Amino acid sequence: MADNAGNRDRKRNIHGPTVSNWNVPPMRLERPRSPDPAARHVLSRVLGDWDGDDAGRRRILLLTSGLGLGHVRAAQAIEAALDGSATVRTLDLWSLMHPGVAQAVHQTYLSLVQNYPQLYERLYTLDEHTWRQILESESGPPPAVLEVLELISRIAADVGVPSARSAKYASDRMLFSLLYSSLPYDANSLAGNGVRARLVVMKWCWMRLIRRLEPAIRRFAPDVIVSTQMIPAAMASYLKQRRKVTAPLIGVMTDFGVHDFWKQRGVDRYCVAHESILGSVGPQFPHAVEIATGVPLMPDFMRPMSQADARQELQLPQAGPIVLVLGGGLGLSVDAACGALLERKNGPRLIAMPGRNNNARSALDVLARKHPDRLRVCEWTERMDIYLRAADVVVGKPGGISVAEALACGRPLLATRSLGGQEGFNIAFLQSHDVGGLVADGELLDRLAALLQDSNALQAMQMRAWQLGRREGARRIAEQAVDLASSRQSAVYRSP
Repeated sequence: MADNAGNRDRKRNIHGPTVSNWNVPPMRLERPRSPDPAARHVLSRVLGDWDGDDAGRRRILLLTSGLGLGHVRAAQAIEAALDGSATVRTLDLWSLMHPGVAQAVHQTYLSLVQNYPQLYERLYTLDEHTWRQILESESGPPPAVLEVLELISRIAADVGVPSARSAKYASDRMLFSLLYSSLPYDANSLAGNGVRARLVVMKWCWMRLIRRLEPAIRRFAPDVIVSTQMIPAAMASYLKQRRKVTAPLIGVMTDFGVHDFWKQRGVDRYCVAHESILGSVGPQFPHAVEIATGVPLMPDFMRPMSQADARQELQLPQAGPIVLVLGGGLGLSVDAACGALLERKNGPRLIAMPGRNNNARSALDVLARKHPDRLRVCEWTERMDIYLRAADVVVGKPGGISVAEALACGRPLLATRSLGGQEGFNIAFLQSHDVGGLVADGELLDRLAALLQDSNALQAMQMRAWQLGRREGARRIAEQAVDLASSRQSAVYRSP
């Protein structure tokens, strides 16, 4: 069984004083932490930090996007797997723009995905032909897209650009206003003037970011580039196609599907989440190699401990079902899910992690005071593997990293909400392999109760999850990066 695969020898007292049972006032199981410092660390990288006397060492550049913690976390996992075998630097897409503008784009995106998930799904699933129509058609985009673009324009106008002390990229503030004003397609807007206005504004924004990325790459002079997000991968691909950059490019997909925008001619290798996804890039890119490495996870996921050891580590009761309720960094729907599960008496114990969502945290604290025997609220943790192994089932947001971590620990995942887009891939993967999926709001109680009451069915689902899990994705991706870097260095040394 999956629970017997753990390493029983690892014991760390990382959670403070020992608690003998669950019947205690709500407490944080570890010192408060936030995912923000990791993202801020990546955002704070400056090109000056990349100077050093490491000539002759392999140089690997990691490209990521701090819009969601998952992509940053994937880059950190790859760097950890490289374990000093190369000089590694990380560049976040959002560090290429004015910090106030970056914050405004973040807030616009979050408003779209949280409040209008159906419209976000519509935009996410556009193929290259529809994007060409949006940019080039005199008549504007198709009706299905028009509503989304107008909504984005309104959200961005309401958000505005927060003040920031940084003078770097200050002109981005004006350009941001120009960009969102060009999105609506009507006679009174800039975009209503036709194709030239749209192309000038939209392509200018895109090219400004690419022009900022180019010197960053040139200064570090990597032997290989690894991107954990599709937008910086597309930017690097653009530079490669124009011979501005010559380093091999690896695209690392953190979801269980391939978005159309990942398909770039400058990408040399694709690392995908599972064998069933191989072939998704398509025959139009015959030069690219697809490898089923698995999603890159932090080192502790390679050898998860047993459930008994995990519960002991967290000072949790050994008997009785425990459900881990997650909402990603945004903490989406965590409080609603816990509220619904607590309505049923004699239900499972819950551990909830609201991420950066302060409103959800406040609501959960109220619930924890009402149900001290059943609910604990915890901060984000570096050791998610322990919490996953301690639980029996995961309820939460189906982000790619969350799904991969749950499967690596042999835990099914029931999603109470999906933002669509990439999460749609992940939901389909869970459902096709019978290890979870999307559950309607009114069905969660019954679905979870039925699963927890049938120990044979639960163990079978956990075993399927364990078998699907890929625990060495980061190591395998690191090997690919080192292989390409070494091959390139050898070619350089052989050159006359």
